[in-house]
Amino acid sequence: MRQILSQRVPEVSRALTEKLLIYALGRGLERYDRPTVNGITTRLAASNYGFQTLVREVVRSLPFQSRRAETVNAVVAAK
Repeated sequence: MRQILSQRVPEVSRALTEKLLIYALGRGLERYDRPTVNGITTRLAASNYGFQTLVREVVRSLPFQSRRAETVNAVVAAK
């Protein structure tokens, strides 16, 4: 398995980027998220695929910075 994954590092890193971004945003990815994913994977490749870089880039991304807290909105609406 390790050998197969090591042969497909760009594909694996893109899939991991998408999954982490989905988790961080609390929603699925949309078409307008594609440039963000492309940018993160490009910077990830430039840093030799470091996991720390992946997390940092997701946190610095515009979708993450612009997300709305759904739970806060639900609590406010319930009052």
